[in-house]
Amino acid sequence: MTSLPNDGGDVFEALATVAELGEGTVLARVKSTGEAICLIRHQGEVSAVSGICTHEHFSLAQSDLLPDGTLQCGWHGARFDRRTGEVKQVPATAPLPIYQVRIEGERIMVGARCPRAGGRYEASAAKIAEPA
Repeated sequence: MTSLPNDGGDVFEALATVAELGEGTVLARVKSTGEAICLIRHQGEVSAVSGICTHEHFSLAQSDLLPDGTLQCGWHGARFDRRTGEVKQVPATAPLPIYQVRIEGERIMVGARCPRAGGRYEASAAKIAEPA
């Protein structure tokens, strides 16, 4: 795992490669801080969300990525927007934390938790560059 500061001093760390995260998949990882993260690849974008559901605090590692890009908890069916964490279907009522994400070469880099604004977090997603 590689940790690099960004321009604002926040630390980003490599949690996976683009090749490890297939289109339409969810990949569980753990940051060096111990935070469980799910990386999500949908329509050429990568998002990084908390790996713990806000409803009953179960792991989201076995979640389903639905065709519309929402993440559905495999335990009780709560659904979240993968870019903002906004609750799209109960039983969850609190948004899912979102993490800063960027792609450097083939590495998926995850930074700090995005700021929360009401019922959602500041959106974060990184576009995967098309091969030349």
